[in-house]
Amino acid sequence: MKKTDKILVTGASGFIGSRLIKMLWENGYTNLRSTSWSRGLREDFEGWSEVEHLNGDLREAEFCQRVSEGVDVVFHAAANTSNALDTKVNPLLHVTPNVEMNTNLMEQSWRNKVRKFMFISSNTTYPDVGDEYCTEDMNVQTPNIYPAYKAVGWMKRYGETLCEFFSNQIHDPMQCVIIRPSNSFGPNDKYDFEKCHVTPANIRKVADGMNPIPLWGDGTEVRDVIHVDDMVSGFITVAEKVDKYDIYNVCYGSGHTVMEVLDLIKEIEGNTNPVEFVNNKAPMIPTRLLSNEKLLKLGWKPKYDLRSGLEDALKWYKENKDQFDPNSKP
Repeated sequence: MKKTDKILVTGASGFIGSRLIKMLWENGYTNLRSTSWSRGLREDFEGWSEVEHLNGDLREAEFCQRVSEGVDVVFHAAANTSNALDTKVNPLLHVTPNVEMNTNLMEQSWRNKVRKFMFISSNTTYPDVGDEYCTEDMNVQTPNIYPAYKAVGWMKRYGETLCEFFSNQIHDPMQCVIIRPSNSFGPNDKYDFEKCHVTPANIRKVADGMNPIPLWGDGTEVRDVIHVDDMVSGFITVAEKVDKYDIYNVCYGSGHTVMEVLDLIKEIEGNTNPVEFVNNKAPMIPTRLLSNEKLLKLGWKPKYDLRSGLEDALKWYKENKDQFDPNSKP
């Protein structure tokens, strides 16, 4: 990826896409185009007004053709998101729109001769391997996906299969690179309890002074949680260094229990409120660990450790809490 490339970022009004646009600009990639479904760019960085922004529906082939025309590199960060409970009740709520988006955007990008397609996949593609670290060469074409995330896991696996097809199974190939990120948190995250993941939820619960602090699950679940800015810097590093079909985990490469992360959030805030365990959410994967050895070999270095990352996220939430629904219930 070169500074002169025309770069498309889909989902640019979302959590990950908005931080990716910001970091690309700050790293000298100023020939940017972005898409979102209904919202404009988050106006939180110098140069946002210089980004070419198109609103539209990526499920429509015509829109995909238009947004990918003249583009050299695509970062596909757009997704129709839902939580594990939603997908358990209605699996197609998550699957159908994302399959349509992924298929249309990849095909139209190939037709428009996009050179590189960065597909933001998910760690839910990995099989349930307990406390084993997931590596990129692991066979993901197995039925062994944790049940609560089977819909999103198989949907992302289909997207990864498309990447392999357009890279290796078609004439005049488009080189696709698959990114499997760990669980992210940070500025611009979803802090509404109906939509957010466990780490941003716990940041809000502690910052809002909930007493007791309701904790989803039993606190023993293990996650590799990463600050969103370190995540998108990993995306950019891979795009800069990798020019052929490949797969990369983007993560810190270390795991912490949900309770350990919550205790650290409480320590940062000086919060001593007790914890109350609740089970009104869909079951979480007990353990999900990812290896980052392959990413580190590219020269990627994170800006944050877990503590400084949580401090940054807490600061951002407290400065921006008015934008979130005060009636949202954990």
